[in-house]
Amino acid sequence: PEQKARVVEGGQLHTGYITMNTTMAPFDNVKVRQAVNMAINKDRIVQLINNRAVPANQPLPPSMPGYDKEFKGYPYDVAKAKALLAEAGHPNGFDTQLFAMNTDPNPRIAQAIQQDLAAIGIKASIQSLAQANVIAAGGDKAGAPMIWSGGMAWIADFPDPSNFYGPILGCAGAVPGGWNWSWYCNKDLDAKAAEADSIVDPAKSGERAKMWSAIYGKIMEDAPWAPVFNEQRFTMKSARMGGADNLYVDPVHIPINYDNVYVTDVP
Repeated sequence: PEQKARVVEGGQLHTGYITMNTTMAPFDNVKVRQAVNMAINKDRIVQLINNRAVPANQPLPPSMPGYDKEFKGYPYDVAKAKALLAEAGHPNGFDTQLFAMNTDPNPRIAQAIQQDLAAIGIKASIQSLAQANVIAAGGDKAGAPMIWSGGMAWIADFPDPSNFYGPILGCAGAVPGGWNWSWYCNKDLDAKAAEADSIVDPAKSGERAKMWSAIYGKIMEDAPWAPVFNEQRFTMKSARMGGADNLYVDPVHIPINYDNVYVTDVP
């Protein structure tokens, strides 16, 4: 109990997700992408990594401005997922490939995703590769139908919702060698993102966050991703150390916000 009390847990600016190449059949059909979102048992995947994450329902992590607490996302619903596949013209499913990094726990997570997809008729062969090869496949428009982003999943460089858009969901990232592995490009959303980014007055930060929430809500309607989980970080805090617990799992200052922690037993 004494040691457990020293464990500090905090959310990170991280989302692990499955990309679907929106330019490649059958993932060019939004109903197929929505079906994949409903097929994934996120709670089970979180258990696979010893509950070191929380299930995700949108691109932004909970600790990011613009995260929509009211957004429910796609439920885990195998029957509805099968119905959507049938509506999309795939009543018996289809064959595809799922690319994943070959370091633990990513092969185990990819296998869980594979099993979930099989339950709705999608037979995904796993391409377990070195990180560089997965990244190369994602940056090739004809390279990877699906990618599990683990080991390469997005961690924001700074705590602003724009950092989850431009490189990995905006049109600017949907280029050879880019990080928008879904090859999703919505020019209307690009314009709205530019409008949101133009708001620099701190007094309008709430308005800016709402604009970003709406952008990510629309992205989830289009479903180029299936968000899976948001990682948590755990740190052991010595009894000698002072400073608020959240400084030890600060999502911006990794691993620790050293500017504001201190030792309490200095003479």
